[in-house]
Amino acid sequence: MSTGSPTAYLLWAILAVMFQIFLLVHLWCYDKFKCVLWNSGRQPGAFKRVMTYCYLATIPALVFFGVAMTDLKFKEGYMVYGQDIIPKPYELWRPEHRHWVLPLFFVFSGAWALEIVTHLEELSFWIFLLRQGPARRDWFTSSEFRAWYLGSVAAIIGLPLVTLVSRTNLETCEAWIFLVGSCASTATTIVFLYVLWLFPGFLRHIKSQGAEIEVVVRLATFYQLNLIRVWFRFVFTLPLLIVAIDGVQGSHPILMNPFSSDFLLMLAAIGCFVSSAITLLIFFPRSLAKEEHYSPLPRSSEHAVSSKIVGGHRCPRCRSRAFTAPVPAPLSESHAPSTTGSYFPFPNPEPYSPGSEILLDAPSLYRSRTRDRRKDRDDDTGVEVQTLEVGPREVITRPPPSYRRHSSVMLTISRRPSQQDIQTNQSNLHPYVTTFTSPIDLPDVDVPDDDLPRAI
Repeated sequence: MSTGSPTAYLLWAILAVMFQIFLLVHLWCYDKFKCVLWNSGRQPGAFKRVMTYCYLATIPALVFFGVAMTDLKFKEGYMVYGQDIIPKPYELWRPEHRHWVLPLFFVFSGAWALEIVTHLEELSFWIFLLRQGPARRDWFTSSEFRAWYLGSVAAIIGLPLVTLVSRTNLETCEAWIFLVGSCASTATTIVFLYVLWLFPGFLRHIKSQGAEIEVVVRLATFYQLNLIRVWFRFVFTLPLLIVAIDGVQGSHPILMNPFSSDFLLMLAAIGCFVSSAITLLIFFPRSLAKEEHYSPLPRSSEHAVSSKIVGGHRCPRCRSRAFTAPVPAPLSESHAPSTTGSYFPFPNPEPYSPGSEILLDAPSLYRSRTRDRRKDRDDDTGVEVQTLEVGPREVITRPPPSYRRHSSVMLTISRRPSQQDIQTNQSNLHPYVTTFTSPIDLPDVDVPDDDLPRAI
């Protein structure tokens, strides 16, 4: 395994340092490092602290491993082996350099174990959300949480233990670390394909239940990010798996080829740090609207604008005020006739102009009044609308234009969901979904009284 060239490890060091800088800049822009404080989560427990510190400890460990191994590799250089020139094996290193190798392997195995913990947690959390039923299970008492807990303990103990057991032979020690770590990471990534397969249906479900638009957009963004991340996860794990299998058995045809060994190690470095960067964006998602202190206009302003637009498209021959009540912005529109529609005589002295849609709140009280024919020979009809703040809103759309002076037109009425209907639909969603911000920052919700203690 010492056949990895100094150039290959130099790429690991460069990417690790660049990602560490990106991590610091991102956390500063995110909340100025408030997320790393002890009480930064929305829950009083230690779950977010464990996940945050596990993830943040991985990157400095990889930086230390990459920089130190690159320095040692360049100092030891190459040697002639038959007709080839290969990097000098660990057993031929000078003692002052060789005694650093095993501690660096422990650092690398520990960093990889923490990386497995973070990805296993996200996998378990998404499966937990996808398997939600009417019972609304709690995360800390679920089987998915127990699976993550046991898997994390196995990773934290297992990888350093592999390093300890195989420490007598430094050449195969690194190969066994790659083998165990890549097998665990590849298995986690393969299971994540199941999450990606079900996620579009999950998005359609939460949209049909009336979830907030910010939550839907954030989940859809995370879905796209996970598609990219899973690809780079395979780019990270599969090359190391190939290198590990070749290193623990056979005549090592891949490792003895300078191009293939360096190519696989460099490919794994790119996949590792790109997938870790995407994990950073998922665990600590920035909100540009919040950073720019932007908030949308209140609905009252939208109503005023829409009523102004409706009033501005009156016919010049109509000297009466068509409506005296403000008109809300339309949320739904139907172009098909309704079987429950009614016939109302509306004046139509001029052809229909765009933008003159008529919106009413139902139930309403309609009161018609006819102008004095002595003052208005056109006999126009005005309508006053007095809305009642009860019941669901309905939208009445303007029918196609009629060129008769006085005609009866059919109005199509379509019902818009009320706020009570939206709240009822949202109540069917798990609180982790309706308040979702990050897989590691969970809200503090009420737990069913099942006499079970909280896991953390």
